[in-house]
Amino acid sequence: MNISQFKRMVDNYLAGNASRREAAILQHWLDKAMAEKELPADAELHRQQVLDNLRLAIYEPRKTSIWKYSMAAAAGVSLLVAATVYRFELQDWLSPVPIEMVTALKYQVKKVVLPDSSVVVLNGGTTLMYPKYFRGQKRSIKVNGEAFFEVMPETAPFIITGPNLKVQVLGTSFVVTDSIGIQSPKVSVKSGRVAVTAETVTRQLGAAEELVFNKSAQQIKIYTQQEVNTGWTSNKLMFNESALSAVFREIETLYGVKISCGNPATAGLKFTGAFEEDDSLDDILKVIALSYRLTIHKNKDGTILIK
Repeated sequence: MNISQFKRMVDNYLAGNASRREAAILQHWLDKAMAEKELPADAELHRQQVLDNLRLAIYEPRKTSIWKYSMAAAAGVSLLVAATVYRFELQDWLSPVPIEMVTALKYQVKKVVLPDSSVVVLNGGTTLMYPKYFRGQKRSIKVNGEAFFEVMPETAPFIITGPNLKVQVLGTSFVVTDSIGIQSPKVSVKSGRVAVTAETVTRQLGAAEELVFNKSAQQIKIYTQQEVNTGWTSNKLMFNESALSAVFREIETLYGVKISCGNPATAGLKFTGAFEEDDSLDDILKVIALSYRLTIHKNKDGTILIK
Protein backbone atom coordinates (compact mmCIF):
# COMPACT_ATOMS: atom_id res chain seq x y z
CA MET A 1 0.00 0.00 0.00
CA ASN A 2 1.36 3.43 -0.96
CA ILE A 3 0.61 6.85 0.54
CA SER A 4 -2.19 7.56 -1.98
CA GLN A 5 -3.95 4.35 -1.00
CA PHE A 6 -3.45 5.16 2.65
CA LYS A 7 -4.96 8.64 2.08
CA ARG A 8 -8.01 7.05 0.45
CA MET A 9 -8.43 4.89 3.53
CA VAL A 10 -8.35 7.99 5.75
CA ASP A 11 -10.81 9.76 3.42
CA ASN A 12 -13.20 6.80 3.77
CA TYR A 13 -12.97 7.12 7.52
CA LEU A 14 -13.64 10.89 7.44
CA ALA A 15 -16.66 10.33 5.20
CA GLY A 16 -18.07 7.73 7.58
CA ASN A 17 -17.54 4.94 5.05
CA ALA A 18 -14.61 3.17 6.66
CA SER A 19 -15.06 -0.51 7.24
CA ARG A 20 -14.40 -1.93 10.69
CA ARG A 21 -11.18 -3.46 9.32
CA GLU A 22 -9.97 -0.13 7.88
CA ALA A 23 -10.67 1.69 11.13
CA ALA A 24 -8.87 -1.03 13.07
CA ILE A 25 -5.89 -0.80 10.73
CA LEU A 26 -5.66 2.96 11.23
CA GLN A 27 -5.83 2.69 15.01
CA HIS A 28 -3.37 -0.19 15.21
CA TRP A 29 -0.84 1.50 12.94
CA LEU A 30 -1.05 4.84 14.74
CA ASP A 31 -0.69 3.16 18.15
CA LYS A 32 2.37 1.36 16.81
CA ALA A 33 3.84 4.53 15.29
CA MET A 34 3.30 6.52 18.48
CA ALA A 35 4.84 3.79 20.63
CA GLU A 36 7.91 3.10 18.50
CA LYS A 37 8.66 6.26 16.52
CA GLU A 38 9.70 9.78 17.40
CA LEU A 39 6.93 11.72 15.65
CA PRO A 40 7.27 15.35 14.59
CA ALA A 41 6.25 17.92 17.22
CA ASP A 42 3.11 19.01 15.37
CA ALA A 43 1.89 15.43 15.13
CA GLU A 44 2.49 14.91 18.84
CA LEU A 45 0.16 17.83 19.63
CA HIS A 46 -2.74 15.85 18.16
CA ARG A 47 -1.78 12.54 19.76
CA GLN A 48 -4.62 12.22 22.23
CA GLN A 49 -7.16 13.64 19.77
CA VAL A 50 -6.12 11.14 17.14
CA LEU A 51 -6.36 8.16 19.47
CA ASP A 52 -9.71 9.26 20.88
CA ASN A 53 -11.27 9.82 17.48
CA LEU A 54 -9.95 6.60 15.96
CA ARG A 55 -11.53 4.69 18.82
CA LEU A 56 -14.78 6.55 18.19
CA ALA A 57 -14.50 5.59 14.52
CA ILE A 58 -14.46 1.91 15.36
CA TYR A 59 -17.51 1.94 17.61
CA GLU A 60 -19.44 4.85 16.02
CA PRO A 61 -18.21 5.00 12.42
CA ARG A 62 -21.34 6.72 11.05
CA LYS A 63 -22.20 9.25 13.76
CA THR A 64 -21.39 12.76 12.55
CA SER A 65 -21.33 16.28 13.92
CA ILE A 66 -19.38 19.45 13.20
CA TRP A 67 -17.26 18.88 16.30
CA LYS A 68 -16.55 15.26 15.49
CA TYR A 69 -15.80 16.07 11.87
CA SER A 70 -13.28 18.75 12.82
CA MET A 71 -11.64 16.49 15.34
CA ALA A 72 -11.60 13.65 12.80
CA ALA A 73 -10.00 16.00 10.29
CA ALA A 74 -7.24 16.74 12.79
CA ALA A 75 -6.79 13.00 13.26
CA GLY A 76 -6.61 12.57 9.50
CA VAL A 77 -3.98 15.29 9.17
CA SER A 78 -1.87 13.72 11.90
CA LEU A 79 -2.22 10.31 10.32
CA LEU A 80 -1.09 11.62 6.95
CA VAL A 81 1.84 13.49 8.52
CA ALA A 82 2.92 10.32 10.28
CA ALA A 83 2.32 8.25 7.16
CA THR A 84 4.48 10.57 5.07
CA VAL A 85 7.33 10.59 7.58
CA TYR A 86 7.23 6.83 8.12
CA ARG A 87 5.98 5.80 4.69
CA PHE A 88 8.43 2.90 4.30
CA GLU A 89 7.63 1.48 7.75
CA LEU A 90 3.94 1.80 6.90
CA GLN A 91 4.40 0.02 3.59
CA ASP A 92 6.43 -2.75 5.22
CA TRP A 93 3.69 -3.26 7.79
CA LEU A 94 0.68 -3.12 5.45
CA SER A 95 2.27 -4.67 2.37
CA PRO A 96 5.42 -6.64 3.29
CA VAL A 97 8.04 -7.30 0.61
CA PRO A 98 8.25 -11.05 -0.18
CA ILE A 99 11.23 -12.70 1.50
CA GLU A 100 13.61 -15.03 -0.34
CA MET A 101 15.47 -17.77 1.57
CA VAL A 102 18.58 -19.52 0.25
CA THR A 103 20.45 -22.32 2.02
CA ALA A 104 23.81 -23.80 1.07
CA LEU A 105 23.96 -27.54 1.66
CA LYS A 106 26.39 -28.98 4.20
CA TYR A 107 29.38 -29.21 1.85
CA GLN A 108 28.24 -26.65 -0.71
CA VAL A 109 29.46 -23.12 -1.42
CA LYS A 110 26.67 -21.03 -2.95
CA LYS A 111 26.73 -17.60 -4.60
CA VAL A 112 23.73 -15.24 -4.34
CA VAL A 113 23.27 -11.89 -6.11
CA LEU A 114 21.02 -9.54 -4.12
CA PRO A 115 18.52 -7.04 -5.61
CA ASP A 116 21.08 -4.19 -5.34
CA SER A 117 23.73 -6.33 -7.14
CA SER A 118 25.64 -6.98 -3.92
CA VAL A 119 27.12 -10.49 -3.87
CA VAL A 120 26.92 -12.99 -1.01
CA VAL A 121 28.82 -16.30 -0.99
CA LEU A 122 27.39 -18.81 1.50
CA ASN A 123 29.57 -21.46 3.11
CA GLY A 124 28.17 -24.94 3.74
CA GLY A 125 25.12 -25.06 6.02
CA THR A 126 24.47 -21.30 5.87
CA THR A 127 21.02 -19.74 5.40
CA LEU A 128 20.41 -16.28 3.94
CA MET A 129 17.10 -14.37 4.06
CA TYR A 130 16.61 -11.21 2.02
CA PRO A 131 13.72 -9.20 0.52
CA LYS A 132 12.82 -9.72 -3.12
CA TYR A 133 13.59 -6.01 -3.57
CA PHE A 134 14.92 -3.34 -1.23
CA ARG A 135 12.47 -0.61 -0.27
CA GLY A 136 13.12 2.54 1.69
CA GLN A 137 16.21 3.94 3.33
CA LYS A 138 18.00 0.73 4.28
CA ARG A 139 18.96 -2.66 2.89
CA SER A 140 18.33 -5.32 5.53
CA ILE A 141 19.05 -9.05 5.37
CA LYS A 142 19.52 -11.95 7.80
CA VAL A 143 22.21 -14.63 7.86
CA ASN A 144 22.78 -17.75 9.94
CA GLY A 145 26.17 -19.36 9.30
CA GLU A 146 29.24 -18.10 7.43
CA ALA A 147 29.04 -15.78 4.43
CA PHE A 148 31.33 -13.50 2.44
CA PHE A 149 29.82 -10.16 1.37
CA GLU A 150 30.77 -7.79 -1.42
CA VAL A 151 28.37 -4.89 -0.82
CA MET A 152 27.56 -2.40 -3.56
CA PRO A 153 28.09 1.17 -2.30
CA GLU A 154 24.84 3.14 -1.97
CA THR A 155 23.50 5.87 0.29
CA ALA A 156 21.15 3.34 1.93
CA PRO A 157 22.95 1.48 4.74
CA PHE A 158 23.35 -2.29 4.30
CA ILE A 159 22.40 -4.08 7.51
CA ILE A 160 23.10 -7.75 8.28
CA THR A 161 21.45 -9.35 11.29
CA GLY A 162 22.72 -12.65 12.66
CA PRO A 163 21.77 -14.60 15.77
CA ASN A 164 24.41 -12.75 17.82
CA LEU A 165 25.82 -9.88 15.76
CA LYS A 166 24.54 -6.94 13.73
CA VAL A 167 26.72 -5.47 10.97
CA GLN A 168 26.13 -2.16 9.18
CA VAL A 169 28.07 -0.98 6.11
CA LEU A 170 27.72 1.27 3.06
CA GLY A 171 30.01 -0.57 0.63
CA THR A 172 32.81 -3.00 1.45
CA SER A 173 33.81 -6.69 1.55
CA PHE A 174 33.95 -8.86 4.66
CA VAL A 175 33.15 -12.28 6.15
CA VAL A 176 30.45 -12.84 8.79
CA THR A 177 30.60 -16.05 10.85
CA ASP A 178 27.55 -16.12 13.10
CA SER A 179 25.11 -18.92 13.81
CA ILE A 180 22.82 -20.00 16.63
CA GLY A 181 25.16 -22.67 18.01
CA ILE A 182 28.50 -20.87 17.58
CA GLN A 183 30.34 -19.84 20.75
CA SER A 184 32.50 -17.07 19.26
CA PRO A 185 30.81 -15.34 16.32
CA LYS A 186 33.07 -13.00 14.34
CA VAL A 187 33.34 -10.48 11.52
CA SER A 188 36.49 -10.25 9.36
CA VAL A 189 36.91 -7.20 7.12
CA LYS A 190 38.70 -7.50 3.79
CA SER A 191 38.17 -3.92 2.58
CA GLY A 192 36.37 -0.75 3.68
CA ARG A 193 34.84 -0.20 7.11
CA VAL A 194 31.97 -1.81 9.04
CA ALA A 195 30.18 -1.22 12.33
CA VAL A 196 29.58 -4.38 14.37
CA THR A 197 27.14 -4.54 17.29
CA ALA A 198 27.26 -7.34 19.87
CA GLU A 199 24.61 -7.03 22.58
CA THR A 200 24.60 -3.25 23.19
CA VAL A 201 28.23 -2.52 22.26
CA THR A 202 29.22 -1.26 18.80
CA ARG A 203 32.75 -1.28 17.39
CA GLN A 204 34.15 0.08 14.12
CA LEU A 205 36.38 -2.20 12.03
CA GLY A 206 38.67 -1.43 9.11
CA ALA A 207 40.47 -3.53 6.50
CA ALA A 208 42.39 -6.56 7.85
CA GLU A 209 40.66 -6.32 11.23
CA GLU A 210 38.57 -9.04 12.87
CA LEU A 211 36.09 -8.76 15.73
CA VAL A 212 35.43 -11.84 17.86
CA PHE A 213 32.59 -11.92 20.39
CA ASN A 214 32.94 -14.40 23.26
CA LYS A 215 29.33 -15.14 24.20
CA SER A 216 29.98 -16.82 27.54
CA ALA A 217 32.30 -14.06 28.76
CA GLN A 218 30.30 -11.31 27.00
CA GLN A 219 33.62 -9.99 25.75
CA ILE A 220 34.64 -8.37 22.45
CA LYS A 221 38.17 -8.59 21.08
CA ILE A 222 39.59 -7.04 17.91
CA TYR A 223 42.55 -8.56 16.08
CA THR A 224 44.70 -7.46 13.16
CA GLN A 225 45.12 -10.00 10.35
CA GLN A 226 47.56 -10.26 7.49
CA GLU A 227 44.79 -11.35 5.14
CA VAL A 228 41.17 -12.44 5.48
CA ASN A 229 40.61 -16.04 4.43
CA THR A 230 38.26 -15.90 1.44
CA GLY A 231 39.81 -18.72 -0.60
CA TRP A 232 36.81 -20.94 0.04
CA THR A 233 34.51 -18.52 -1.80
CA SER A 234 35.78 -19.65 -5.21
CA ASN A 235 34.83 -23.26 -4.49
CA LYS A 236 31.64 -25.11 -5.31
CA LEU A 237 32.03 -28.06 -2.94
CA MET A 238 34.33 -28.57 0.06
CA PHE A 239 34.93 -31.79 1.99
CA ASN A 240 37.06 -32.40 5.09
CA GLU A 241 37.50 -36.00 6.17
CA SER A 242 34.01 -36.75 4.87
CA ALA A 243 32.79 -40.28 4.16
CA LEU A 244 32.44 -40.99 0.43
CA SER A 245 28.80 -41.90 1.04
CA ALA A 246 28.21 -38.30 2.22
CA VAL A 247 30.28 -36.92 -0.66
CA PHE A 248 28.21 -38.84 -3.20
CA ARG A 249 24.93 -37.71 -1.60
CA GLU A 250 26.02 -34.10 -1.97
CA ILE A 251 27.01 -34.63 -5.61
CA GLU A 252 23.68 -36.40 -6.29
CA THR A 253 21.75 -33.41 -4.92
CA LEU A 254 23.83 -30.85 -6.81
CA TYR A 255 23.85 -32.58 -10.19
CA GLY A 256 20.62 -34.58 -10.07
CA VAL A 257 22.29 -37.97 -10.60
CA LYS A 258 22.23 -41.33 -8.81
CA ILE A 259 25.54 -42.73 -7.52
CA SER A 260 26.05 -46.10 -5.89
CA CYS A 261 29.12 -47.75 -4.38
CA GLY A 262 30.29 -51.22 -5.31
CA ASN A 263 30.84 -52.24 -1.69
CA PRO A 264 30.34 -50.85 1.85
CA ALA A 265 34.09 -50.40 2.38
CA THR A 266 34.21 -47.86 -0.47
CA ALA A 267 31.31 -45.88 1.01
CA GLY A 268 33.20 -45.53 4.30
CA LEU A 269 36.43 -44.11 2.84
CA LYS A 270 37.27 -40.56 3.99
CA PHE A 271 37.78 -37.78 1.45
CA THR A 272 39.25 -34.28 1.81
CA GLY A 273 39.19 -31.88 -1.12
CA ALA A 274 37.53 -28.89 -2.76
CA PHE A 275 36.03 -28.36 -6.21
CA GLU A 276 35.66 -25.05 -8.01
CA GLU A 277 32.71 -23.63 -9.91
CA ASP A 278 34.03 -24.62 -13.35
CA ASP A 279 34.70 -28.26 -12.36
CA SER A 280 32.26 -30.56 -14.17
CA LEU A 281 30.63 -33.69 -12.75
CA ASP A 282 33.05 -35.84 -14.73
CA ASP A 283 36.03 -33.90 -13.36
CA ILE A 284 34.84 -34.31 -9.77
CA LEU A 285 34.23 -38.05 -10.11
CA LYS A 286 37.62 -38.57 -11.78
CA VAL A 287 39.44 -36.82 -8.92
CA ILE A 288 37.64 -38.96 -6.34
CA ALA A 289 38.23 -42.16 -8.31
CA LEU A 290 41.95 -41.44 -8.80
CA SER A 291 42.37 -40.68 -5.09
CA TYR A 292 41.41 -44.27 -4.20
CA ARG A 293 42.08 -46.12 -7.47
CA LEU A 294 38.39 -46.63 -8.04
CA THR A 295 36.61 -47.17 -11.34
CA ILE A 296 33.58 -45.31 -12.69
CA HIS A 297 30.80 -47.05 -14.62
CA LYS A 298 27.98 -45.07 -16.25
CA ASN A 299 24.91 -47.22 -16.81
CA LYS A 300 22.43 -46.77 -19.65
CA ASP A 301 19.73 -45.61 -17.21
CA GLY A 302 21.95 -42.68 -16.17
CA THR A 303 23.03 -44.10 -12.80
CA ILE A 304 26.71 -44.14 -11.87
CA LEU A 305 28.47 -47.07 -10.18
CA ILE A 306 31.79 -46.50 -8.40
CA LYS A 307 33.77 -49.46 -7.11
